Amino acid sequence: MRKYAVCLCCLFLLGLMLWAGNTLAAGQSVPDLATMQKAAEQGDAAAQSFLGYMYAEGRSVPKDDRKAMEWFQKAANQGDAGAQLNLGLMCASGRGAPKDDRKAAEWFQKAADQGIAQAQYNLGVMCVNGQGVPKDDRRAVELFQKAADQGDAQAQYNLGVMYFNGQGVIRDRQKRCAFILEAAKQGASSAECVGKT
Repeated sequence: MRKYAVCLCCLFLLGLMLWAGNTLAAGQSVPDLATMQKAAEQGDAAAQSFLGYMYAEGRSVPKDDRKAMEWFQKAANQGDAGAQLNLGLMCASGRGAPKDDRKAAEWFQKAADQGIAQAQYNLGVMCVNGQGVPKDDRRAVELFQKAADQGDAQAQYNLGVMYFNGQGVIRDRQKRCAFILEAAKQGASSAECVGKT
């Protein structure tokens, strides 16, 4: 059975970049640290999450994964989906605290429940591998489908592989091809290789 590999550290950085990019309007500058710190300390979840990003990436502050986790935790506890995703990524990669797949899966689930495609994809990978959650191919297919419906190329590719292997679904060559070709159109490198064969 094929194991799905995922570089959660890379996904972590991608998640942070996507979150930061979506948080600021085009041309808007990053607020100064004092303003961000004050808002975060007053309980503003978006400020807490962004402060977590600043510490995780060393933007305007010394890089500090523990502080990043603390701020992400505060924002995640208030329901901030971006912070939940990033906290899951940090737990999965062991940044800021010991690696904990179970906690990572819990945070991915919370973000996935709010419709975050990357969290749905990550949790799907964990379900396929039985990593932090019981192995469950059907649940993985459901999660990949939700992320694929939002245009996530890796989820589309993995869904194609699931249809090819008959994992959690009945084998279906047409669906396999459709999902893998869609992923290839978006530049998923693994799908490009399969799409050429």
